[in-house]
Amino acid sequence: MTPGTLNATGGTNIIGANEFDWSIGEMTLVSTFTSSGVIVTQGVLQPSDATEGVPDNSALKDKLKVFPNPASTEVNIQYAALTQGTLAYRLLDMNGKVLGKQTMQVTQGANAGQVDVKDLACATYLLEVTVNAGESTEHTSYKIQKIK
Repeated sequence: MTPGTLNATGGTNIIGANEFDWSIGEMTLVSTFTSSGVIVTQGVLQPSDATEGVPDNSALKDKLKVFPNPASTEVNIQYAALTQGTLAYRLLDMNGKVLGKQTMQVTQGANAGQVDVKDLACATYLLEVTVNAGESTEHTSYKIQKIK
């Protein structure tokens, strides 16, 4: 395991040949906790050359669109399926509590669904998406910001 960053709010963008990490509500207080070879620093984004951990499944993200983000009433999911299968999602709060989940059948071509967020508090949520199509299973996740 190599050092990595878990950024609860913000993201990563590529501008030119450079990758930039950004966050919302960065803390000015920096605290470091150490235990049995694990070091956690709160409050500062840290660079990492790590390629381990949860991969960004860009092949799935090319076929899957999740919008708008931020959202106030619903989040749309559009998936361009190459074969029939299922698309399942789970909406979680930042503590890992499952707030909603659904599975839908997908057919070859364009498929669409919605995630209702209108009754949720304004906060950051995690949308985990799993697609089972043919003999393959693909996973990815999105940070969703609920506003108003």
